[in-house]
Amino acid sequence: MEAQQRLEEAGVNAKRAEVQGDDGLAGAEWRRYRLIKDVTRDPDELLAEGVAISQIAIDLASQSR
Repeated sequence: MEAQQRLEEAGVNAKRAEVQGDDGLAGAEWRRYRLIKDVTRDPDELLAEGVAISQIAIDLASQSR
């Protein structure tokens, strides 16, 4: 199955679960959607995003002290 087809399927499944009120399944399908989408991204871009998120977490943690 092609990545675009899997992406669309995950999105449809997530929306369906939301409509049905199944929050657990909706969350799992949205995580699946993000994973499929991230596979096509540049690894350096993903790393830079992860580093930026980590820095934000460090800054927030230091503010709460």
